[in-house]
Amino acid sequence: MKIRKSFFLILLFAGFLLQSCDKLEEPYATLKENGEDTTTVNVRKVLLEDYTGHLCVNCPSATENAHVLEQAYGGKLILIAVHAGNLAVPSDPPFTADYTSTAGEEWYNTFGIYANPLGLVNRKAFKGNRIIGADLWASAVDSLIHKDPDALITIENSFNATSSTLTTAISTKFKTLLAGSFTLNVCITEDSLISAQKNNDTLVGPIPVIHNYVFMDVLRGTINGNWGEVLTSGIDTTKVYKKTYIFSFSPSWIAKNCSVVSFVYNSDTKEIIQTEKTKVLQTKK
Repeated sequence: MKIRKSFFLILLFAGFLLQSCDKLEEPYATLKENGEDTTTVNVRKVLLEDYTGHLCVNCPSATENAHVLEQAYGGKLILIAVHAGNLAVPSDPPFTADYTSTAGEEWYNTFGIYANPLGLVNRKAFKGNRIIGADLWASAVDSLIHKDPDALITIENSFNATSSTLTTAISTKFKTLLAGSFTLNVCITEDSLISAQKNNDTLVGPIPVIHNYVFMDVLRGTINGNWGEVLTSGIDTTKVYKKTYIFSFSPSWIAKNCSVVSFVYNSDTKEIIQTEKTKVLQTKK
């Protein structure tokens, strides 16, 4: 699944247009519970899951596509790099790093990911397929990202460095009276992990191995189970659904490089309706 180099130029041009013409403006939505107010921009955000691995020669090009899209959409597109499958397992040096997770492997198998790189965009079918190659990610994202949001999510994090414990409060407000049951999944991702990555694209880096490849958005694990927990089986648009979790960090994770990514999805179809991302160490205003 080699990505055409012209694709990057198209995306860069699209990014320029989006940054020039698609500023996020009011209205804003305020989530309130027990007197606490948090404000979030009233926009739909889309989740792109990039199923990847350090033994996959085409994965750096696909990941570059994802990062260009992320820049173009200015925070409305959220990425999770899911290291899973045979091409993600630790191997002989220099490929000894292990970025796999139990959640990532279960998602990989459940959704039937059959190769790397492949992706899911809101876990929704695009042109008849839920699993799509990197050449279709831009079109799939664009088909969803401009719609009004069906829900809004806010994340409030507090990290205790002494105990390496994260407290995260997730608030969800549904804006549309959707039918069905909806589940909240809460994940940890980490940036700036450096190790070896196979590569066959000179525009991305050295061939055949990038020895100091910088891995971003790496799925480290989930906070509330591989598939999360049911938030509601009957939506009430007047209610704020709030969940608070206390989670112990792995000693190998660097908190300043980590983020909480949460998303709400239809419990039956697995289609994601909204997602949000907030750094573990939030900047105080």
